[in-house]
Amino acid sequence: MKFISSILLVIISMLIFFFIGKPLYVEVKQLQTDVSTYNIALNNSTELQKTRDSLLSAYKNIKIEDKNRLSHLLPSTIDNIPLILEIEKIANLHGMPLNNINFESKNLENRYDINTNGNTAVSENNPVDILPYNVFPMDFIVEGKYDTFVNFLKELEDNLRLVDIKSISFSVPSALVVAGGNVDSSIYSYTLKIETYWLK
Repeated sequence: MKFISSILLVIISMLIFFFIGKPLYVEVKQLQTDVSTYNIALNNSTELQKTRDSLLSAYKNIKIEDKNRLSHLLPSTIDNIPLILEIEKIANLHGMPLNNINFESKNLENRYDINTNGNTAVSENNPVDILPYNVFPMDFIVEGKYDTFVNFLKELEDNLRLVDIKSISFSVPSALVVAGGNVDSSIYSYTLKIETYWLK
């Protein structure tokens, strides 16, 4: 009888372990893993807060004039009219008229393409989708002598607003005629395609 009772106690103990103890043990181990994960996340959050506070402190120490310069370098809006006026001012300083201004904003936030069947799908292959800025392409024509044009390009390069020149083409404009009735061969018409940027 004692032998049977001992066997029953062993069986009951095993059943309690497998049906109650083991699930509790697994749950405790999972909770320990979760606590470890949360501790890592908490430490990362603390580090991020320190970095944020450090950056905020550094930003507050930047002079207002420098903040304005940074805002002009890479504005938070397209700000196309002031850009055109700046380029026109530089061109006028060199006696080069600005003509045929064309621009169109490329919205890099638009990540959707239209399929041939008319459905809309997200474009995953375009790396510019993850960029923190948008592109503002623009093209225009200026006319003048080569040396004057080179000086114009230098002024454009030194201008505070960030501008990338994508292409330059030139030709002799037939409309420029000197007093003798001949085309002035030292005057060229330059077509520039540029891109500037603004923050999303």
